[in-house]
Amino acid sequence: MGYSFKTSNEFILKKLKEDLRKIAISLISQYGDEAQTIAMLRAAEYAASHNSIEWVKWEEIALLIENIDQSPLDG
Repeated sequence: MGYSFKTSNEFILKKLKEDLRKIAISLISQYGDEAQTIAMLRAAEYAASHNSIEWVKWEEIALLIENIDQSPLDG
């Protein structure tokens, strides 16, 4: 069977989500309760510089940190 574009996109999205989750966990390890603040500050820096791609990534990381903090046994 040939390599499908849909499969490739699904793999890339899954990898991106895994990478963002690893970053979120790393920030929690480094900064503890301040991790979400750090992520939001980074998001704001990218938003201010009109870097939409990085801004969205850091917004997602901030949300992941919030979710991990609410259910720490899952992370």
